[in-house]
Amino acid sequence: MTAWIPGLADLLELSPDIRLSGLALPTGRTSMNVLGLSPTSWLGQSMVTGMSHKRRREFLAGRLCAFHSLSEMGVDAEFPLPAQDRLPIWPPGILGSISHCASVAVAMAAPASRFHALGIDVETLIDADVAQDIWHSVGRESERVCLERNIPCRARSLTLLFSAKEALYKALYPFSRQYKDFHAAEIISCQAKALVLRLTEDWCGSWRGGACVEVRYAWLDREVLTAVCIPRTSPIHSRTAVAAVTEPEV
Repeated sequence: MTAWIPGLADLLELSPDIRLSGLALPTGRTSMNVLGLSPTSWLGQSMVTGMSHKRRREFLAGRLCAFHSLSEMGVDAEFPLPAQDRLPIWPPGILGSISHCASVAVAMAAPASRFHALGIDVETLIDADVAQDIWHSVGRESERVCLERNIPCRARSLTLLFSAKEALYKALYPFSRQYKDFHAAEIISCQAKALVLRLTEDWCGSWRGGACVEVRYAWLDREVLTAVCIPRTSPIHSRTAVAAVTEPEV
């Protein structure tokens, strides 16, 4: 049964200005009807054409999370959010980000006046054998060493690195407008609830190689949730600046 997941923002220790909503999705091919309507009814045929049943269900759940986060901010938003190139268009003055996997969908939103960029990602734990095979496609050897000092499980460390870079790319895509491979950023430190990624090349005029961004993370069960939330007050042009995610006073 589909159910809202409470306390995600607290789990990540996010700023109180951020609204983060999450849905636990049913397993298998169970239909995720909402108010008796199917994904096609909610989203319109044009938005789901070519999507599998699984993809439609996850897509709908992500849009529901976005609507819920906006509602918690007191924003009267269209549902579902309009889209361009299948990317959601957020209401004026709002930043947001959506992610989903087979078991969880999440979305966060915050005032654009308070935040420079947002990125959220959720990933299911990668199988240990797969993690071993794809590690060097996702990270460098130095990153593996850095992560496994704190997270000795190879599958968990690889899943976290994959998700953290996805969250970063989502946050910075509105500025770079280009897709980057996983080696365009590298982890330089990892602690219990946060890690720091450093850009290894220039992404755009305002995000140069050497810039650092903090990523918050938390484990739900077999999923990892990562978030990049860069306040307007962050010195984003500094090559050594870490864009802090949790600054309640901001």
